[in-house]
Amino acid sequence: MKSNTDYGSDPVGDGTFKMVPSGDVVTREERDKRLARHKRTNIANDCLGLSWNQIETMQGGKLTR
Repeated sequence: MKSNTDYGSDPVGDGTFKMVPSGDVVTREERDKRLARHKRTNIANDCLGLSWNQIETMQGGKLTR
């Protein structure tokens, strides 16, 4: 059963993945296809939605990276 509500997956250990929340066990290709619409774009050094440069500016100094 293909679900349009899946937003994540857990590895099963044999090269397949259990989709969340549907519970379907699928191959990597099918997992990637189902999760493609949830893929985040334009992220550089993401940390809770902020770039490291934005965090550094908010902290008022140079962060150790």
